[in-house]
Amino acid sequence: MAILKDDTSYTHVIAIDFGTGASGYGIAPMLVEAGQKPRIEVFNPCDDLDDQKTSTAILFDDEGNFLAFGTHALQRYAEILDDEESALLFQSYKMHLLHMDENAVSLDARELPLMKVISESLKYIADKAVEKLTEQIGKVINSKIRWVLTVPALWGEDHKQFMRKAAMNAGIIDSLNSPNLLLSLEPEGASIQCREDAEENIRNSLDKDKIVMVLDCGGGTVDITVHKLMCEPEENFLCEEFLPSSGGCEWGSKYVDAHFEKFLEKLFGEELYADYKRNALARLEILKHFEMLKRKFNPGKEERSRLQLSYLGDDLSSSRLKELIEEWNSNIPDPLIQLKKRGASGIDIPPTLMKSFFEPLFEKITEKVNELMQESVSSKGEEINFIFMVGGFSESPYLKAVIKETFEREDLHILVPRRPQVSVIRGACLFGINPRSITSRISKKTYGINTLTTFDPEKHPEEKKVIIEGEEFCEDVFDAFVKKDHSVGIDEVHVKTYCPVRARQTVMRIIFYCTEQEDVLFIDDEHVEQLGELSIDIGRPFQSVEDKTVKVTLVFGATNISATATNFEGTELRNCDFKFESS
Repeated sequence: MAILKDDTSYTHVIAIDFGTGASGYGIAPMLVEAGQKPRIEVFNPCDDLDDQKTSTAILFDDEGNFLAFGTHALQRYAEILDDEESALLFQSYKMHLLHMDENAVSLDARELPLMKVISESLKYIADKAVEKLTEQIGKVINSKIRWVLTVPALWGEDHKQFMRKAAMNAGIIDSLNSPNLLLSLEPEGASIQCREDAEENIRNSLDKDKIVMVLDCGGGTVDITVHKLMCEPEENFLCEEFLPSSGGCEWGSKYVDAHFEKFLEKLFGEELYADYKRNALARLEILKHFEMLKRKFNPGKEERSRLQLSYLGDDLSSSRLKELIEEWNSNIPDPLIQLKKRGASGIDIPPTLMKSFFEPLFEKITEKVNELMQESVSSKGEEINFIFMVGGFSESPYLKAVIKETFEREDLHILVPRRPQVSVIRGACLFGINPRSITSRISKKTYGINTLTTFDPEKHPEEKKVIIEGEEFCEDVFDAFVKKDHSVGIDEVHVKTYCPVRARQTVMRIIFYCTEQEDVLFIDDEHVEQLGELSIDIGRPFQSVEDKTVKVTLVFGATNISATATNFEGTELRNCDFKFESS
């Protein structure tokens, strides 16, 4: 079981923000002098001069050997294609983890195991972080580093377990349950950072009992957490989860690109679009150009969004482009979304058309924020006082304008940090320094184990009755440890003791289950899923049943669930490695 180790055993925090579109890392010393803010430095793994994060892209040769990461991967891939050779470039592959896909798909539609692709990504970033820390302090002892990996709040236990395994494969930790790796929920870290790094006048208004929503808009997901502050402005940060974290798994900025490519498919037609998809270098350059347009787009400004298509070369001549634009305009009579040809190979995308790439996502985001604001009042009787916008997508002038226009009022302030893209990294460092700054979280599911209980004909169905050694029991009973939507403290430990039903039983098998329902009776009820299992030696056949009891401990308050079982004599301890076969 990964439990919080004494903070004095660590000297530094290294936080890795492995994002859908961009990744980076932060370093902070654990020791913070009284009255001083933690010293946090954020670094680009590729040492790019223009940004504190690099593109989340990784390159392998045709045999599956790692070649490069980040902008280095993009540059080297372009060189390989120029030399008419091939390699596997992966982008946006974190989204495969959302669906727990076995493989990641490269730009040219080849595949490698997702675990390999993510593990190599983490290894590269971790190695760079250790190199940087070594430059700063000399010899680095890994056991003295508290590692923090950021994960979306929307992810389930299976996703978190995947990341722990990837970190182990990357050499960051020695074992799956290593205590020197913490998982930081991205918007939670950002919540800490927004308050700690706020300007003095804003910080002074973040009083105890104020309700803060963090809108973490990234490349793949939009994560939303709502916290209640448990501290005054001058005190160390402390908060509790006020509403369950939520959001949308496919609302991030990369899906603006998806809508843009749907437009290209309509404009180009089937044959040319297939050429575009096959021409990996041209596609890469066009999407890079669109990224620049996307970042600065603001429909309130009179700026043209001019897209350059020259990267397609002979596949798209000037005359052919002219024909395509004329065909588009004839089929789309609305003058607000008609195209104009600029130069030999450029087009002007009108504001209304550009807006259409964003609007399906904005509609989902604003609807969810509004829903949470209403839930805050209806279920808790309190209104949200602040919305902090963080994440790379929050740098979009258009998104900021929409959120402010929709929600800002005198008693609800919309705030955007100076660098929303690195808020999560900085927050993860702060979380690593003080993991107990989040005092409680709300359980997203009901968790329990399979057990037997004395059969009661008034409440148990006859088909569940079993007779063991002359006694009547009810089988398949769901014994809940924690119920959905219940608040669980960070150090809250749930312990239950079980004894075998057969006198000669020597091994007890404990199976963990979860469900989206708050109350369930049996493990075979609808929507109940197996989460994991463990087996433990409970003694010799001739021992009494009382001497074969097993103590099961579950810890829910941390960012991932951990479980142990101990036998009566205390001679055997089993950690549960959740298999997540069906969740």
